[in-house]
Amino acid sequence: MSIAINEIRRVFRYNGVALPDVPGMEPKEVRDLYSAQYPELISAEIEAGEVRDGVQEFTFRKAVGTKGRTAAKGERLAALKAAVAVESEGRTDSTGKLVRALSRRGTQERGSAWGAFVLRTRRDGNERHMARILPPSDMLGPLP
Repeated sequence: MSIAINEIRRVFRYNGVALPDVPGMEPKEVRDLYSAQYPELISAEIEAGEVRDGVQEFTFRKAVGTKGRTAAKGERLAALKAAVAVESEGRTDSTGKLVRALSRRGTQERGSAWGAFVLRTRRDGNERHMARILPPSDMLGPLP
């Protein structure tokens, strides 16, 4: 009985594209090499397939997930929407978040600046093109 040694050829696939093998490199090293051409491969997972007819296929899968999303975030957003709805109807709640936010000095200054910008563009006769006009950068301060 003799032992036959068959070389296993590797094939790397990403997004339906066959990428050539680089001899002497581990699959992680091949992934890192191709990440220069496909930046999304940096965090990709490597799935090794079965050996069939002397060929082993490695598939790079993008790591897909939600960045920074938690279940509590949706609850906080719903609570904030409810608080804003209560205050917008004229009722005041115990926290008064909307009233406090609108009464901040920075919010009032920015609101006045945007109002002045709108009045200036209307006065200049640009009513038709108001959507295309960009405000000067000094009017775009950071929000509180």
